[in-house]
Amino acid sequence: MILELLNANPWRFAAGDDVYIAGHEQHPAKVTEAFGVGRLGWPHYLVVDHQMHEWTVPQQCLARSPIVP
Repeated sequence: MILELLNANPWRFAAGDDVYIAGHEQHPAKVTEAFGVGRLGWPHYLVVDHQMHEWTVPQQCLARSPIVP
């Protein structure tokens, strides 16, 4: 059932969401845009960090809470 849900809607974040980037967990970043990359449209996001740097990040490197190694 979870796989069916993910296949139907693979996008986990939307513009305005606070997210944490793997490897940069001290401060959340803000999603500014979502877009697909590649032939299958793999979810990627433009995010702005606390120092106003813009990043392009694939969905699998983002989380709603700090990522603990």
